[in-house]
Amino acid sequence: MKKLLALVLLASMLWSHAAPPALAEDEAESESLLDRVFRLIEDAGDLVQMDGDDLYDLIGIDPEECESFVWLADNNALSGRELIVIIALDEDGADSAADMLQRYLDARLRETRNYLPDAYEALSQAQVIRLDLTLVLSVAAPAGDEAALLLSEE
Repeated sequence: MKKLLALVLLASMLWSHAAPPALAEDEAESESLLDRVFRLIEDAGDLVQMDGDDLYDLIGIDPEECESFVWLADNNALSGRELIVIIALDEDGADSAADMLQRYLDARLRETRNYLPDAYEALSQAQVIRLDLTLVLSVAAPAGDEAALLLSEE
């Protein structure tokens, strides 16, 4: 009886470790953009997630023209902390989104210039970074270059 139990346990352990290596790659490919942002960005859980209506109303980017997007912002907006990641459907969409993000950044700079000096300083150091169809606008990142971190996994 003990031998049979040991054999069953051994077989189950071998079976659990016999998963094909492609499974791990499939899991990595199926990770959503939001999941990737939460995995890589240390303060993502402290930020408010903006939705497609916000993306269209405040920046002018139609979420239907994006493969995916994540927009996280500080809930009180005093720090200027924001992270916007957009994966466009095509080159034209990426060009348009880059233009709209730059306009949004310029508008935020004008809005904060005289009223929120800390936010203005953070925004003045931000820039829209693009790699192929992926765009990142990171403002007031707590540590490191978020854009490089996010784009390195593209």
